[in-house]
Amino acid sequence: MPNATELQKAGVKFTPKENCSFPDVSFNNGVMKIPTFYVSEHTLPILRNLIAFEQCYPSTGRYFTFYDDLMDSLVDTPKDVKVLQQAGILEIGLSNQKEVAQLFNQLCKDVYYYKGTSYLNMVYSDVNYYCDSKWNRWKAFPKRNYFRNPWTITSVVAATTLDLTELPKQAQ
Repeated sequence: MPNATELQKAGVKFTPKENCSFPDVSFNNGVMKIPTFYVSEHTLPILRNLIAFEQCYPSTGRYFTFYDDLMDSLVDTPKDVKVLQQAGILEIGLSNQKEVAQLFNQLCKDVYYYKGTSYLNMVYSDVNYYCDSKWNRWKAFPKRNYFRNPWTITSVVAATTLDLTELPKQAQ
């Protein structure tokens, strides 16, 4: 799955999922909902221990392992952390976004598991299908590049209006 920056370029919006259990992630119509997660200096050892517990006791499920795999997919660089932080998915108690990116990239290192049994397989499938759609990418381009703030919207409307008023003069 692409990282958060690439998903945002494809038109995916991230929103915090409220009133849910921790690893509950969903994707519908270009909106990925993920519970808010606080990242501190204690996060790496806690999550690594939870993953180790799931590895030792397979009957408990692999909820933290698959959640961490998702976050590792979403976060490659500090820019991805910034995207998720601005969306309210990540709350950061570390000194910078680079540390958070390194943390998520280390979580599933040397952890072996079969992704085919992930409770997030449908989310991965839906996200990839959405991103592969040229229509969704085409639709996201003007929003991202031209309609980020009210001033750009105003200038595009003004330029279009001025250009349309010139048409009758050129026809004469």
